[in-house]
Amino acid sequence: MNLRESLRISWRSIRAHKLRSALTTLGVIIGVAAVITFMVLGGGFSEDVVGDIEAEQEPAMTVQTQTTPEDGFGVMLVETPIYTESDVAALEQREGVEYVAPQGSLDVVQAEAGGEQLTGVVDAQATTADRFEHATFVDGGPFDGADEAVVNEQAGQTFEANLSAGDELELTFEDGEMTTVTVAGVVESELGEQTPPQVFVPADEHYTTTVETPDGDEERAYPTLQIGAEGLDDVDPVQETAVNYLEEESHAAELKGDDDEIAVQTVEDAIEQFDDLVGQLTVFIGAVAGIALVVGSIGIANIMIVSVTERTREIGIMKAVGATKRDIMQLFLVESVVLGVIGAVVGVAAGLGFGFLGVWLLGWPMVYPLEWVAIAVAVGIGVGVVSGLYPAWRGARVDPIEALRHE
Repeated sequence: MNLRESLRISWRSIRAHKLRSALTTLGVIIGVAAVITFMVLGGGFSEDVVGDIEAEQEPAMTVQTQTTPEDGFGVMLVETPIYTESDVAALEQREGVEYVAPQGSLDVVQAEAGGEQLTGVVDAQATTADRFEHATFVDGGPFDGADEAVVNEQAGQTFEANLSAGDELELTFEDGEMTTVTVAGVVESELGEQTPPQVFVPADEHYTTTVETPDGDEERAYPTLQIGAEGLDDVDPVQETAVNYLEEESHAAELKGDDDEIAVQTVEDAIEQFDDLVGQLTVFIGAVAGIALVVGSIGIANIMIVSVTERTREIGIMKAVGATKRDIMQLFLVESVVLGVIGAVVGVAAGLGFGFLGVWLLGWPMVYPLEWVAIAVAVGIGVGVVSGLYPAWRGARVDPIEALRHE
C-alpha cells in the first residue's frame, strides 16, 4: 500500500467521525495556540520596550550592581550605594569620558502640583544635569539650579494639569520635610509607556546618602552611574576602562557584596540582557502552556486505540487480501499524524489570532514568531507519530483469522 492510498483511507476515517476527530485534536489545538499566543505577546512586549531605543545610538553607558536571584533566573539589580564621589571623580579623569552622572533614589512619598496630590506614585531621583546630555526634551530643558527639576512624560501626564516647563511641584519626603521645585523641562520617556512617572532633582542639594569608604572617609555614594563617552567610537574603550577601574581600583569594588557584580552596560548590552530575560520568561510560560500538548497526545493515542478496536474486522479483511503488517502500521500512523498536523495548523492560526488581539489591545507591535510556528508544526507531527506508534503496532499484530470472526 502506497502512502497516497494510506492518506486517502485515513482521511475517509477522520471524516466519518467528524465530532470525535475534532475533540481529539482539541488538546493539540489548545496547547499550540497557547504557546504561539505567549510568544506573540512576549515578542510584542520586547519590541515595544526596546524598539525605539535600539534605533537611537547614544555614546552612553550605565553602571549598576547586579546579582543572581536565589532561583537562578535572570539578574536582579542591587540598589546598594557603593559608587562614591571619589569613584565619580576618578572616572571623569579617564580618557574618552565626557561626563559621569551619578543617580540615587530619594524617599519621596507624595507629590503635589496644581492642587492635586499623588501619594506613592512618582519616583524621585537625584542626579546631575549631565544625565540629560543625550535625552530628548518635549518641553524645556535640564535643570540649572537647586530649586529646579526635570520630569518625564509619564510624570507630567500623571497630573490632570499635565506638567510643563515653569510649573511648580511640591515634594514631600518620608521624614515629613517638603520642598518646592520648578519644572525646568519634560524629558521623553526612555522605555516608552513602561517607564514609571519620574522626577529628577539636583543631587548636590537633595541627595544626602553617605557611606564610610575603605579609606575611612565619609562620602556620598550612589547606586547607579551614567557614563558618557565623547563619541560613538569611544564607547567600547571607555566601557573597558570603566570596567577595569571599577573592578580593580574603585571603592565600589570593596564596598559591594561578595555575590554582587558590577556591570557597565551600553544601550546595546541592556537591550540584549532584556531580550534574554523576556525570552526566558516567555519560553517558561510557553512550556507550562505546552502541557496541553501532552494531554492532546494522550487524546490522540486513546482515540487511535479505539479506532483499532472498531476496525478489527477491516484489518482482517485487508490482511486477507495481502496487506502486510507494515501497511497496517502505516495506515494508522498516517491517520494519527494527520490528526496531529490538523491540530497544529489550527492551533497556530488560533494562536496568531489571539496574539494579534492581545497586542492590539495593549498597543504593542505585532511580532510573528516564525521559528515557533515551524516548531509547532513539527510538534504536531511528532505528537501524531508518538501517539500513533502503539495503536499502529497493536493494529499490525491483529491475527487475520480472529479479526475476520470479529463482529
